[in-house]
Amino acid sequence: MRNRQRKTAMFMGVLLSASALWGCSQAPEAETVEDVAVVETANPEVGELKLSADFIATINPDESVYVIPKATAEVLEVRVQAGDAVEEGDILAVLDDTMAQLSMRNAQTAAQNAQIGLNSAKLAYDLQYGEGATTLNDMQSDNTVSQAEEGVNQLQESLVDTMNDLQKAKDQLKDKEKELADLKVKYDFKESVNEIKDYAESFDKTTAEGLIDYLSNLQRYQTAAQEVATVEGTIAQYKSAIDQYEEAVETLQDNIDTAYDSYSQAVTANNISNGEILEGQKQASQNSISQAQVGISQAQLGIEQAQESLDSYVIKASISGVIETVNLKEHDFATSSNPAFVISNKNTMVATYYVSEDVRNTFSVGQKVELKKDEALYDGEVIEIGSAIDAATGLFQIKAAVKGDTTSLLSGTKATVTTDTYHEKNVVIIPYDAVYYDGTQAYVYTVVDGKARRTEVSTGLYDADRIVVTEGLTRDDTIITTWSAQLRDGVEVSEPGSGGDTGSADDSEDSGNTETSTQE
Repeated sequence: MRNRQRKTAMFMGVLLSASALWGCSQAPEAETVEDVAVVETANPEVGELKLSADFIATINPDESVYVIPKATAEVLEVRVQAGDAVEEGDILAVLDDTMAQLSMRNAQTAAQNAQIGLNSAKLAYDLQYGEGATTLNDMQSDNTVSQAEEGVNQLQESLVDTMNDLQKAKDQLKDKEKELADLKVKYDFKESVNEIKDYAESFDKTTAEGLIDYLSNLQRYQTAAQEVATVEGTIAQYKSAIDQYEEAVETLQDNIDTAYDSYSQAVTANNISNGEILEGQKQASQNSISQAQVGISQAQLGIEQAQESLDSYVIKASISGVIETVNLKEHDFATSSNPAFVISNKNTMVATYYVSEDVRNTFSVGQKVELKKDEALYDGEVIEIGSAIDAATGLFQIKAAVKGDTTSLLSGTKATVTTDTYHEKNVVIIPYDAVYYDGTQAYVYTVVDGKARRTEVSTGLYDADRIVVTEGLTRDDTIITTWSAQLRDGVEVSEPGSGGDTGSADDSEDSGNTETSTQE
């Protein structure tokens, strides 16, 4: 009972010594145990007692986002690495947008076609019912329209075929590049097949063993050189074909623009020359204009969607912060199923730790904490107190904001958080060592009329040095704070330096500030 047994043992030792002396026919007058206990005293204090505790916390940024690609495509360029600071909107990576560019061209073509339809409808209406009606005989025939339309269709088909051939050539190039990489592994060279030849030349051909090694590696070089030359030749052909296809795509796109202009003129001329717009069809002509205007709106929406899709091939930072993780490499394929980057805003770092329910109930938002990481100390305060048990730990989650310069704190690392837990205010507090126990009953010795009086008390919160007394004492009582072998209920007490006089209430009040000695 916190060293109380040792006190009892010492007291019993004194009694046994006295009994031994009595058994040796010593006279009672020669008794060595005095009936005066020399002790120190103090008055209880009324104040506040707090307990603090350490918790292991995980440090993470208050704001952290996963940057997920919106498109699935080959990675052409990665512009950042872990640890880089970025601003919102910075480009992190660029993907191959070949197919998106084609979609944009198609959307632009559709918009051009819709504009042609609107222009044609307006012009036809003006020519029939406006100033342009007198120019009908000057327009082109139906044959011109058919030829222009056929020319546009042929160019579009050629563009699609060329794009398909371009993609096929790219796929074949990748296959051959992989085949070349496999040959490097198969024949054990890094860049050039001549590495094998140089290795063969390193053997001493004047010895039988060296000559065998030389011939063996020379044979390996000759076989590898033949296979590598074939593959490299094919790679060069595919690269040349890709350049030609890309040039052809650009030419076809320009030709389509020109053909659409011719088609627009032919359609307008044909409608006017054939006199298809009659007086009774005026309303129908107006409806055509309305429909063409709707087509313009739809085509514009298509361009906006195509632009949004095109933008998704450039991966940008969604917040300002520090790049924590990079999951992309050049020539990999980015997908929306895996985050490409993790960005953390380290302006505010948060320490997260877990506590039991009774400790949780002692916390309050704004409560001060101290965080220790690698001998560095940081101030902080509680910003969130969990209201539900965490399923993984069976405890309540607590979050504290870390203040000051937190740039050296790494995400996901551990630190120690120290903060107050239990506390009581305006309570009677005495030295911890002044309390004794009889079973479960706590008691102290007070000084009344110069004698020790056993006083039963109820105790509460305590630490290594002090304990709260909830019942049994007032601040005006005088308590005995040290132990003595003579200390018992009713014994006279004396304090050191009092000249042996019995202690009094006044004496105890004077000794109220005496430092409490530690019991051994």
